[in-house]
Amino acid sequence: MKKQTAEWLKKYRQEKRTITWNALGLPAVFILWGAQAFFPGCATTGLEKKQKAVSSIEEFHKELSKNLNQITETLTALNQIEKTDGGDLYKPYQNFVKQLNRTTDNSRSMSRHAESMSTKGKEYFDTWEKESSNIMNSELRATGEERRGELSKIFQHITSLAQEVQITYQPFIIDLTDIKTALGNDLTTRGMLSIKPYVTKANEDGKIVTGKLQALADEVDRATNALSSRVGL
Repeated sequence: MKKQTAEWLKKYRQEKRTITWNALGLPAVFILWGAQAFFPGCATTGLEKKQKAVSSIEEFHKELSKNLNQITETLTALNQIEKTDGGDLYKPYQNFVKQLNRTTDNSRSMSRHAESMSTKGKEYFDTWEKESSNIMNSELRATGEERRGELSKIFQHITSLAQEVQITYQPFIIDLTDIKTALGNDLTTRGMLSIKPYVTKANEDGKIVTGKLQALADEVDRATNALSSRVGL
């Protein structure tokens, strides 16, 4: 009898726990649903995606400025080797190597930021399109879609320009690296004379690359102003 009573109590407690869980579980579902309905900010919104997109553009602009300045430093260091008169070529050559390494690192960093900018921009416009579909007012929805299309084109334009810059930038760095290697193996007056035409070409190519970087920086400025939440831009 005692054994049967103990088994009955054990079964009762288990059923009670199940009933309690079920009783609480159903309201919990409605509470969670209600929180999502009345507090939609808990999910990632279009505004948050927009802020991330704008931040990625601003960071990319900083990378552009770094690369513009560093290219100038690298070419100045290269030209300084050629101008060395009556001194040792080693020290100016080492400075050129250091500046070229920085240029290479900066170009890679800029490329990574360009990819991040492209990704965050796509996420922003995709979220905008998705959230716009929930707008019941057809005129307001159409206005938003038109604006989204305008800004999306601006974003795509700077992404395309960034790719074009890389097409010009990378061969420029390869040529500078070739000069570094050739001169490193023949760091003499004769060696300098042999690479002089390539140094001239590097300076000419540098102007083209910096011109494209500056044009891209100007477009990035316009895109930042178009997307910024700050009044007066």
